[in-house]
Amino acid sequence: MAGKGNIFVSRQSWAAATPRLIYACLVYSMGSIFFGYDGASFAGVQAFTPFARKFGEFNAAKRIYALPPALASLMNSLALIGKFLGTLLVGPLIEKLGHKKTMLITCVTQIVGVIIQVTSSTPAQYTVGRVIIYTAVGLVENVVPTYQTEISPAPLRGFFVGSIQLFLTFGSLIAGIVNNSMSTSKTDAGWIIATALQVLPAIIILVGIPFTPNSPRWLVSKDRSEEALSVLQKLRREEDVANGICEFELAALREEGTKITHKQPWVALFNSKNRRRTGIAVSIMSLQQLTGVTFSSSYGPTFYRQVGLGGKAFVYAAVNNGVSVVTAIIGMLALDAFGRREVTFWGNWIQALFLCLIGGIGSKANRTQSETDGMVASFILYAAALHATLGPAAYITAAEIGTASLREKTMAFSTAINVVVGFVVVFTTPYLLSAPYANLGAKLGYVWGGFAALGAVWVWFCMPELKGRNLEEIDQLFDANIPAWKFSSFKTQGMSHDMALFENQNEKLEMDDLEHAEDVDANANPKV
Repeated sequence: MAGKGNIFVSRQSWAAATPRLIYACLVYSMGSIFFGYDGASFAGVQAFTPFARKFGEFNAAKRIYALPPALASLMNSLALIGKFLGTLLVGPLIEKLGHKKTMLITCVTQIVGVIIQVTSSTPAQYTVGRVIIYTAVGLVENVVPTYQTEISPAPLRGFFVGSIQLFLTFGSLIAGIVNNSMSTSKTDAGWIIATALQVLPAIIILVGIPFTPNSPRWLVSKDRSEEALSVLQKLRREEDVANGICEFELAALREEGTKITHKQPWVALFNSKNRRRTGIAVSIMSLQQLTGVTFSSSYGPTFYRQVGLGGKAFVYAAVNNGVSVVTAIIGMLALDAFGRREVTFWGNWIQALFLCLIGGIGSKANRTQSETDGMVASFILYAAALHATLGPAAYITAAEIGTASLREKTMAFSTAINVVVGFVVVFTTPYLLSAPYANLGAKLGYVWGGFAALGAVWVWFCMPELKGRNLEEIDQLFDANIPAWKFSSFKTQGMSHDMALFENQNEKLEMDDLEHAEDVDANANPKV
């Protein structure tokens, strides 16, 4: 593998971001666009007058057409049934077919759902289309982060997996711009165009996906090690290929043998070895919903109208999404630079602050203009903090925390719980927000702010730091049964540790380590 003597790893982490790696991650990340677009699009479309006239009823008190709270609740929340179905299907699909074929199925499902929506003549038909689209969302929300987790070098995993939040917010931004331009349309063409544009990312992915490789870890789980090596050689730098680093990485994947590569059943998520991992993934994905992410994406314009800012509702929503795109980029960098744990901890406190400001300022009976501006700014800054911290951290943590034999199922189960919690949030929001029910209005900020504060406490005691650790090292960390706050200082052993040192360029790989790697590689895969 290498010559005699010590090897000092001096290359920069970003040198590992080869064009083929970037391309593969980019193509998959685009799936998050229609994930973000649909929720934000419908948040605006349901407030379009032609849409409300077609599917809603006339509100005599406000002299406008609108969806009744019960219908709005159903049309927003029932879509999550599709997302739940997608999360149930995605684990078996990935295990059997791999990420590429599952992504192709996802795109076709998305296109079918859009066709049903744009041809709708009843609320039921439109809602069926949303259910089908959200089935694709449930698939993509799992396919994208698990694929990027498995092909990315450890120092760049947070950046690439965190891109799901960037593309999600980018999709929301596009939806906000489209909604703002279509909101003045007096005909059905406005909401039809806004809805139909969801097919574009799916078409682009269908064109690009055949040129992406399968996950090397998935190939190893299928005992296709020679193909896995070929993929690694395409994803890694030419000098790393020439120096035998790909063989080293493959050997690290195989070091513990079939016990980490053969897939386990769903029930294994809750055994003594894995229940802690499952609990962390479920908790952080639930927390993402409980701080109001679905409220922000699904009811942004409705919230602005509810608190008397209807004239600029779509403009504020577009600004909100634009700022969130910028902060999502910051989050992609920060989660690898400062760590998942620290960024999420402080992000939760920031969210709690701005959510409580929304509740306090927005609940005033007679607000001044400066107070109104402060409430709008707080809403935007809350969303900005969410998309830079907890938003991407939830996907990254849920995708990387599962063991190799359960990674897809860990992600799928935590996403399914995320859907259930999101369903409760979306279903109850119209009743909490509006009269004649709870009529909390802006006071709803106190509810989400309270969960954000509790989330910060949970992060401190329960969320482990996995920054810079390769996926095989994470197994050792949990086997050690140490508290969450000690993960960053724990020293792992074996080839996975050596590979992490190489990837993180901060230690020396000694000759005896490399000779051990060659011995394991030869025993595990003599032909490779």
